[in-house]
Amino acid sequence: MYRSILALLLSFSLSTVFSQEKLFKIDYKLALSLATLAQADTAEDRSLAMLAALATAFGEDDTPQVQAWVNQHFMRVETQGIIQNNQIQITNRNTADSYTLYPSLQAYTKTADAMDKVNIHETEDDIIVTSTADLPLRFIADTSKTIAGLSCKLAVLEFDTDELDASAAQDAKVEIWYNESLPSLYWGEYAYLKNIPGAALYIGAFGFGIEASTVQEIDFDPTLFEIPEDYTLQEDIYGISFFDMPLGYDLYAFQDSTSHLIGIRDDNQQIIVTPKYASINEFIGTHAVVTNPDFQYGIIDTEGQEVIPCEWEYLALDPELEIIFFSIDGKTGMMDQNQHVIIPAQYDHISFFSKGYALFSQDGKTGLIDLNGQIILPAVFETIMEYDESHMIIMENERYYVVDIQSQQKTTAGYDYLLLANEDDLVVALQDNKYGYITKDGKTVIPFKYEYATPFYDGIAAVNETEEGDVLYINTKGEYVRIKEAG
Repeated sequence: MYRSILALLLSFSLSTVFSQEKLFKIDYKLALSLATLAQADTAEDRSLAMLAALATAFGEDDTPQVQAWVNQHFMRVETQGIIQNNQIQITNRNTADSYTLYPSLQAYTKTADAMDKVNIHETEDDIIVTSTADLPLRFIADTSKTIAGLSCKLAVLEFDTDELDASAAQDAKVEIWYNESLPSLYWGEYAYLKNIPGAALYIGAFGFGIEASTVQEIDFDPTLFEIPEDYTLQEDIYGISFFDMPLGYDLYAFQDSTSHLIGIRDDNQQIIVTPKYASINEFIGTHAVVTNPDFQYGIIDTEGQEVIPCEWEYLALDPELEIIFFSIDGKTGMMDQNQHVIIPAQYDHISFFSKGYALFSQDGKTGLIDLNGQIILPAVFETIMEYDESHMIIMENERYYVVDIQSQQKTTAGYDYLLLANEDDLVVALQDNKYGYITKDGKTVIPFKYEYATPFYDGIAAVNETEEGDVLYINTKGEYVRIKEAG
């Protein structure tokens, strides 16, 4: 009964939203400042080095770590692959009703729309509990920064520095760079973002945070803010067992309550693998990565047999190709599923493959490599933002350039921002706070006259001529077109 009433209420709430209303989609990736990266290279603290490696690895992967959909009425935030299992939070801003969805468990809970983040610090004499609600929020005037092509203002939350050493005290603040033309966005442990007059495009402290990589305006989709019919309500989060998780092939990971090790059972509760692993990932194809209690990596098949013993420093399965990434002494290589080495363990990181290439990093620089392990572009680039089969966009000294993959030469001057436009030869470009479209060799084909512009989808892009103006649509010639509304 509760489930039916909830579905009815959500359906009623969503029906009040006009189909033509704007919906903004924001992709966030982990971000580490250059100063922090430099410090990580020489730091004795292994946790900082591991954090830098994590941020670099995520930064070179195409998958955003946080995705958000937001307008004046609704918010949806997906978090994936950072610390916790993938989660989705959907919120009705008008009623403040909020739910957290757990896709791997097909379950959901009712939750607060956002909570104040709390830090517990134990001293010799006391336990100090600090909430972000207690921290002063200051808006910094005459300070701006461009993130994902949008101009942002700065707000900061300042920590009490009494418990910090002198080197850390100067960075003891949460920096929030926000854009006022986007609706405010808050979720999870980010209640302080309710007080920000716009969406935060960067949130970070001590040089580490999340930063928007793309901001798009898309058509409103009510299903983004609905709970799937096959999800089960849990009264509280503690009613969910995160170690009774589907792995594929009607197999489930479960945790032994005494040893806390993980095994596998089928949907008839028959044990396939006795609890002996520290972690078991979902199956990709017919294989899954596991770790033993010593956190050594191996790979099992759907029968639970170890096809690669747990003897490796690190293993990962490419989600599209029958390729295994491995690490030896902190260096990454690539092998096939017969353990034939394709690329020796000699690079700091290799990303998953896309369009026939993967990003690889070496000595703080990034290049491109193909499926045969041949270096297409040497690791000489500061940052490769994205690429297609023929060109890539790089960032160098905070300027964006197009580079021809074959000639390895820049084909454009530096711009404030560049983004491949989903058309063979077009690139979205930002220059002097105006958007336009250029070719990959730098010719302007659609003038720099827009406050905001998106890539093309099915030959159509969305643009704004003014900050407060309506969304307009253009074709690849820059001609205004009408979009037929659904329904």
